Amino acid sequence: MNTLADDIDAHALEAAWGELDRVARLRPIHDEASYDHAVALMNRVLDVMGDNEQHPLAGLLELLATLVGNYEQKHYALGDI
Repeated sequence: MNTLADDIDAHALEAAWGELDRVARLRPIHDEASYDHAVALMNRVLDVMGDNEQHPLAGLLELLATLVGNYEQKHYALGDI
């Protein structure tokens, strides 16, 4: 059975990840420093995108918002109000 993973060019993926890492240093959020970096990156992406929801960076924004939101839920939960 052919799966999506079979169609991924691992060498191209490694090269693309290396370039994204060099430019954005996108990482899981484990501490305040990585949280601050992710928020700054998210804000920069928002600045570039403006109101264009079809912008090529929209997927990156969604990924960053998910990472930041998950960290905030875990570390800044308001509890029952």
